Amino acid sequence: MAGLLRLQLTEGRRRTLARYELALEANRRPELRAVYDASGAAFRRAAVVLVAGAGSPDPVRHGRMLVAFAEGVMFDALAGAGDDPTPEELRPAVAEFLRGMLG
Repeated sequence: MAGLLRLQLTEGRRRTLARYELALEANRRPELRAVYDASGAAFRRAAVVLVAGAGSPDPVRHGRMLVAFAEGVMFDALAGAGDDPTPEELRPAVAEFLRGMLG
């Protein structure tokens, strides 16, 4: 997960920013909502699989929370006031989040 986040902040930076632009526009133009929702479906499914494999008793809910965590990290780095986190910062942050969520 940390590697995927890092990839979205580096090589996928422009695509991630475009996705955030689409998210905002989809709130103003309902016909774009399905396009935006579909663009994140694979990421959401992967998060559910990841937390299920980690032993989550509620993988759908925990997957949604993992996506929210990841989106927050990316948004903060790309459009917020935060710096781009290094791999050395991301790995323990993701691990701590998962431990806290999954016990």
